[in-house]
Amino acid sequence: MITYKNVSIAATALTFVLFIILLFFPDLIFFIFNIEGAEAALLLSRRAAMLFLGLAVISFFGRNSAHSSLRQVVCLGMMVAMFGLALTGIYEFVRGYAGFGILLAVVAEISFGAAYAVIWQKNR
Repeated sequence: MITYKNVSIAATALTFVLFIILLFFPDLIFFIFNIEGAEAALLLSRRAAMLFLGLAVISFFGRNSAHSSLRQVVCLGMMVAMFGLALTGIYEFVRGYAGFGILLAVVAEISFGAAYAVIWQKNR
C-alpha cells in the first residue's frame, strides 16, 4: 500500500545508501552508469552525497508527519526531484553519455516520483 510513511522509509533507505556510495565509493556509480570518474565527477559526487543526506534526513524525520500543507510540499518537491532525475538520466542515456546501468536509477526515480505523486494527489 502506498502511504506517506512507507514511501518515506523507502526513500530514507535509498537516499542514505546513495549518500554513502557517492561520498565513499563513487567509483561504483561510475561503473554502473559506465562513465569516467574524473576529478570533476568526484567533486560533484561528494557534493551530491550531501544533498542525498539532506533528503534522507527529511524523509526519515518526516515519515510520521500527519497530512499538512508542509507534507504536501515535501511530496511535491520529492516528486519533481525524482521525475527530474529520471528525465536527465534518460536524456544522458539517449545521448550516449551514460551506459545501460543508468536505467536502473531511472526506474527507481520514476517509481518514487509516481509514489509521491499518488500521495500528493490523494491528499489535495
